[in-house]
Amino acid sequence: MTDHHMKRRPWLRALVLAGVVALVAWAGIEGLRLVEERRSASATSTAPAAAFVPLVKVAPAALGAAERQLALPGDIAAFEDSPVYARVNGYVKSWTVDIGARVKAGDLLAEIEVPELHQQLKQAQALVLQAKANVEIARITYQRYAGLVKTAAVSQQDVDSGLATWEARKADVIAAEAEVGRLAAMVGFQKIYAPFDGVIGARNLAKATTGALIDLGSQDPKGWLYRIYRLDPVRVYVSMPQNYLRMIRNGLAADVVLREYPDRRFTGRVVRNAAALDAASRTMLVEVEAPNPDGVLLPGLYATVHFRLVDPAPPIVVADSSVIVLDAAPHLAVVDDSDVVHLRKVQLGRDFGKTVEILSGCSPGERVVVAPNDLLSDGMKVRVAGDGARPAR
Repeated sequence: MTDHHMKRRPWLRALVLAGVVALVAWAGIEGLRLVEERRSASATSTAPAAAFVPLVKVAPAALGAAERQLALPGDIAAFEDSPVYARVNGYVKSWTVDIGARVKAGDLLAEIEVPELHQQLKQAQALVLQAKANVEIARITYQRYAGLVKTAAVSQQDVDSGLATWEARKADVIAAEAEVGRLAAMVGFQKIYAPFDGVIGARNLAKATTGALIDLGSQDPKGWLYRIYRLDPVRVYVSMPQNYLRMIRNGLAADVVLREYPDRRFTGRVVRNAAALDAASRTMLVEVEAPNPDGVLLPGLYATVHFRLVDPAPPIVVADSSVIVLDAAPHLAVVDDSDVVHLRKVQLGRDFGKTVEILSGCSPGERVVVAPNDLLSDGMKVRVAGDGARPAR
């Protein structure tokens, strides 16, 4: 369009100018809107990072079971185990029992031939008679001196000497009779009897054999004739670890189990303990006494002893996944009433696989984070999921 036409139509010029102004205004408004949208988007994208609160699952720290089962290896021993020795020299005249024989107290086990001892006894008996004769002579002499002293035929010293001699001869009789008693007791030892009810567990084939020489002068520690065991009840010895000592007491029930008799449990009880620990193994020897009327529990057998222990102070137990290691030490993430995390250093006890004992650093009922992640830090605010969340106040 030429300038000539524009001059002739002024309204058209005004219309074009208004369009240009409107276009410039729209472009400015649209630019401001885009800037504002970008600012809003940027603020929206950064707001969640600043206000992020992790969601955690917690479980209360609970006390472990007060009663627990404990199985430990044990060694069975006879209630009494006595080697039987001969008390006199001689030769084995006869033996009457062999291994496995059940005997009663006072049953004859063996007899020893002691001819020399019998001769010594006869000699001692003769010495008693001789001593008694000397007493009689001393008595007569004293009484005779006592009568003569009145006539001054003997001195008073002779009378006193006669009295002393008489008393000495009396003492000789007592000594001779004592020797007879000793030898008679020794002769009685030629027969060997069972000291108590039990079972013959061993016979010394070198000694308890007809004609074998029994020489006490050699003091042979292997000179026993028999070993006899008292099998009802039996003793079962168990090495108790140190951490169970506070739960062991006399009278505590214990079941003795043998692999050879899987369907049977022999009920016993703790009767005594060593009251001291072995420094190498940190265990204490505990003795369990178990009835054995049918003789099934034999000395030397390996057994498993089951204890039913009651812990007077049960430890705290948490999930094994709750434990985290920080600075080479175990920790727990504990959530307080304000849902704030506190990292606690703890001391661990026994590990049961899915759970672990906490000996210190945590109290019963406290909320412990299960499977905490690396984002948790001390003092962090968290959201608690599920039943572990505190009710709104």
